[in-house]
Amino acid sequence: MPATPQLIETTQLAKLIDVTPAWVRKLTADGVLSRARDADGKEMVGRYYILAVRDYCRYLRAAARLDDASEARGRALRNEKLAAESEMMHLNLAERKGELHDARDVEFIMNNMLTYFKQRVLSIPARVARLCVGKTFREIFDLLMIEIELCLRELSGYDRARFAAQRQKYLENRGIDLEGLNDDDDDQTEAEQIAES
Repeated sequence: MPATPQLIETTQLAKLIDVTPAWVRKLTADGVLSRARDADGKEMVGRYYILAVRDYCRYLRAAARLDDASEARGRALRNEKLAAESEMMHLNLAERKGELHDARDVEFIMNNMLTYFKQRVLSIPARVARLCVGKTFREIFDLLMIEIELCLRELSGYDRARFAAQRQKYLENRGIDLEGLNDDDDDQTEAEQIAES
C-alpha cells in the first residue's frame, strides 16, 4: 500500500515557510501552491500536502533567477555607459590635441578654402590676360602655370594650426566665449552657443 502524503493546514504551512497565511492563500491563487485533494479528487480547503514546501522552494529559485537576470542586465547597461563615457573622453582629448575636428568646423574651413580657391581661379584671366599680349607660347604657358600653382597651394597640405586658428576666428566672429568652451564644468555645448548667437 503506497504511503499517503502527509497533510498540513494553511497556518502550519505558513509557519514552515515563514510567511503569513494570507501569503499562502495568495500563492495558491497564483498557482504556485496546490491544495491537497480528497479521495474523490476535490480540493480540500485549508489543507496542503507537505510537498507544498518543495513547490515554494522552486518558486523562490525561479524568482531568484529572474533577479539575477535583471542584475546582469543592469551590470551590462552600467558597462555600456562607462564605455560610452570613456569613448567621449578620448574624443574630447583628441579634439583638444587637434587630432580630431568637429564636422561643422571642417565644413566651415573647407568652404572658406574652396571659395577662396574659386575666386583665385576665376581671377586668373583678368590678372594674366594683359601680361600675355605679345608673349610667346612658352611665356604664356609659364604665366598660366604660375597662377594655377598659386591657386593649388591653397588646397595643398593639411595644417592643424590653420584649422585651430580659423575655428577660433570663426567662433570669435560669432561672439562665442572661447574660455567658456574649454572649461570642463561648463554645461553648455559649443553647438548650443552657436545656436543662441
